[in-house]
Amino acid sequence: MTDMRLALPLLLTLTGAALAAAYGHPALNRRLTMTQAAWLLALFPLAAFVFILGRLPAIANGSALTVAVDWMPSLGVTASLYLDSLSALFLLLVTGIGTLVVVYTGYYFKGDHSAWRFLAYLFLFMTMMLGVLLAGDVITLFVFWEGTSLTSFLLIAYKYKDEAARRGAFKSLFITGGGGIALLAGLIFVGSTAGGMDYATILRSGDVLRSSPLYGVMLGLVAFGAFTKSAQVPAHIWLPDAMTAPTPASAYLHSATMVKAGVYLLARMNPALGLTDAWFWLLTSFGLVTMLTGAYLGLKQHDLKALLAYSTISQLGVLVMLIGGDTSAAFKALVISVVAHALYKSALFLIAGIVDHEAGTRDLRRLGGLRQAMPLTFAVGTVAALSMAGLPPMFGFLAKETLLASVTHPSIPLLGSAFLSAAVVAAGALILAQAGLLIWDTFLGRPRDPHVQAHEAPRWMIAMPFVPALLSFALGLLPEPERLAAFFANAAAAAYGDKVKVSLALWAGITPPLILSIVAVSLGLILWLFRARVRTLQSRVPERFSFNALHTGALRMLDGGAYLATRTQAGQLRRYLAVMLVSLVVLMLLFGRLPLPTALPPFVLDELAILRVFVLGLATAAAGLSIFLRRDFNAILALGASGLSVAVMMVLEPAPDVALVQVVVDILSVVILVLALSSLPREQRRRAWELTFKQSRWGLVRDVAIAAAAGSAVMLLTFFALTSRPRLSIVTPFYEANAKPLTGAADIVGAVVVDFRGFDTLIEIAVFGLAGLGVYTLLRYAARGEWANQRIGESRITNHAAPGTPHEYGLGDEHHDEAIMGIGGTRPSPLVRALAQILLPVMLVLGAVQMMYGHDQAGDGFTAGVIVSLAIAFWYIVFGYNETRRRLPWLRPFSLIGAGLLLVILDAVLSAALTGAFFAHLDYGKLLGLTLPKGFGLTTSFIFEIAICLTVLGGASMTLAALGHPKEDFSHGDTKTPRKKG
Repeated sequence: MTDMRLALPLLLTLTGAALAAAYGHPALNRRLTMTQAAWLLALFPLAAFVFILGRLPAIANGSALTVAVDWMPSLGVTASLYLDSLSALFLLLVTGIGTLVVVYTGYYFKGDHSAWRFLAYLFLFMTMMLGVLLAGDVITLFVFWEGTSLTSFLLIAYKYKDEAARRGAFKSLFITGGGGIALLAGLIFVGSTAGGMDYATILRSGDVLRSSPLYGVMLGLVAFGAFTKSAQVPAHIWLPDAMTAPTPASAYLHSATMVKAGVYLLARMNPALGLTDAWFWLLTSFGLVTMLTGAYLGLKQHDLKALLAYSTISQLGVLVMLIGGDTSAAFKALVISVVAHALYKSALFLIAGIVDHEAGTRDLRRLGGLRQAMPLTFAVGTVAALSMAGLPPMFGFLAKETLLASVTHPSIPLLGSAFLSAAVVAAGALILAQAGLLIWDTFLGRPRDPHVQAHEAPRWMIAMPFVPALLSFALGLLPEPERLAAFFANAAAAAYGDKVKVSLALWAGITPPLILSIVAVSLGLILWLFRARVRTLQSRVPERFSFNALHTGALRMLDGGAYLATRTQAGQLRRYLAVMLVSLVVLMLLFGRLPLPTALPPFVLDELAILRVFVLGLATAAAGLSIFLRRDFNAILALGASGLSVAVMMVLEPAPDVALVQVVVDILSVVILVLALSSLPREQRRRAWELTFKQSRWGLVRDVAIAAAAGSAVMLLTFFALTSRPRLSIVTPFYEANAKPLTGAADIVGAVVVDFRGFDTLIEIAVFGLAGLGVYTLLRYAARGEWANQRIGESRITNHAAPGTPHEYGLGDEHHDEAIMGIGGTRPSPLVRALAQILLPVMLVLGAVQMMYGHDQAGDGFTAGVIVSLAIAFWYIVFGYNETRRRLPWLRPFSLIGAGLLLVILDAVLSAALTGAFFAHLDYGKLLGLTLPKGFGLTTSFIFEIAICLTVLGGASMTLAALGHPKEDFSHGDTKTPRKKG
């Protein structure tokens, strides 16, 4: 059943994130307190909670609500949402507890107006988590899955000045992010094997997946991703370190949301990948070890949040172990345990935050006797701790009973059942002792530190943990709610793949689970009574193996690999080029297997062939001269001549569009190289000259050999490609037949660039703009260092200059008319200045014509941008940097690049809104009824050409500005237009 409103929860929480960020504005900070803002923002997850509740009747019979939008149709990938009882169960927990945590945050950060950042991060995380649960296909799932890792990193590292917070956040991102990479590979294998990426197809393809030879690979990769997210041993080490996050984040991420993402994924995939021996042993063994490890380590802790973190790890192990079982009892226990754990653990985390907030410490060695100062907090914490301990009549008791019932199921062999039962009893006893330790050492007994002075928290702050604690009590004590039991049954059935009967009755008679529960409680009480001795014994037991050593070892391996990689990065361009060329030749020799030509193709000696041979010889000779000419300027001119010769070859093919671009780019390259030459220190140029002309005989032989081998390899590769490829192109007929009807373009190249392959062009111009920014950044900081070294000497030269005499870097604005200095340090003649002033408007008009008629004739926005850039370069050479920027205030490279990219995106979005497809051709002139000149159309293509021109002009002018910038101005880090003095 399709429901287009399924995206509403995502939109609600995303709106909450935007409003939380807006709250950072002083205008809102002054009008709303943090507490008031939190109450208002809590309405968004509450609305999402109500929305999910309203969808429950539609999925009560085991059906699902879906919505899908084509994302990558050529790959058969859609962005889809999927809601059934299993996802609804987790969604209600995420939104319900999320509402409480948002309100709690307002009191926790009361008076801290900078906490808007925390709320924004929290809502972003909530959006990502809702996306994980609502995703209807594995690709959408992965996008939101990685989003939870990134946003949780922000929450854990919220106190970014704290080294422990930064370390914990990095460990979390490193482990869960690494698991996410493995998960992506596993999900792609699953989707490709099943024949579709959507859940409906995957869940119907269980037999296909389990019989696939890649089943083990899929299982291992998916399980690895889920284990890292849900803190299974040995990946559990990130969760305790994440306790450096503020308590609201710990209560939300590590009780009901992020750590449950892996559990949800495994439960969702169980009908497709489960019900095999490999699934059972993998999940049961890891879950069992995690359950015992978390329970044992938790009893050693002195920090309230660390104790809760390890008990959470233990419970996550229980949930994974239950998913590994193939009985209906296990999935009944799964859904009950998920809810029970979310309720009591969120309450206890919030209680720990209240204790820390009001007492100033979470250290159990300093706490004690807080019952009188904090009676309400004590009462709420006790109720939640009783549920954690699994004592009746709490809902946690029912969770423990169903867990014991699942491990004593008749289908499990007697020896396996005995072993699992003993492990669950031991873990239950340890968890009970931890619950008693938490309440007694915090609220009861005698105060341990007289400096700890506590007082009761605000009533509404206590009300937030009270709600889940009350639910833990009510669900266990009140008569069985039939609708809730049916909802749990549907959720369990969605994970199990078959019907599951769920009863929420607390009393089922004298049964083996009840007897085992009594044993667990008795052992837990004994552990609690002798807790001092037990904890002392634990401290004496040496840790033969530290799981953190795995993390440390992995980082050391990465550091070692980085060290080896950086040994090859010596900063010498010659070495990099030699390595690349030699690698090319070696790869072609090893894997190329190109057949050598046995005969040359037929050659007809006519006028055109003679001209081609002549131009080819000219290009070769010019390229050779660029190597052997000793004067740098002459070598640059020879290189430019070689490029222009290549442009002539393109004209002879004929390829006028490509030839035009080659001409303007070649000229601009020559200009940039000349500017770069004027910026290079003489000493650097001398050393470069010596590398070429004064090297040893061995060095000369080596360079000639590398150049000859690389040139021969490229020649053979090109020859083979030209002589062996199919002569009939597959895409050319399509472009020829559809360029005019679909895009109105008589010029096919223009249609390909901005219509058929618009995404490619968007990426290319973005790269061009980033290249300009990169050149500016590199030269800016290089010039800063050089200027810092030469500043004293240059200041002396400037100070000794005669009054009014221009020095190398130009004059102040008051001398513009008297002495305009070019980049070369000489004053241009009036004729040259007049030529520059005439050239710029002519080039602007020429560029406009290129864009207007680029779809009808040869030309495009890229060529227009380069043409205008050439005029700008001429201005830099004639007038110098400061005068050019003063006379052309619109020349702001950052703004031009940003405007170009933004215009492309807006153009694509508008065409998508009107036609349903990005970069679809749309003629606005026809829509508006405009009469335009022949060959020119006001279309999306024309707007795209303008955007290309702006971006190219911004990137090129950024490079020109960096090369022509006065070095002393770099010390101020400014590229703004100089203001006129006076």
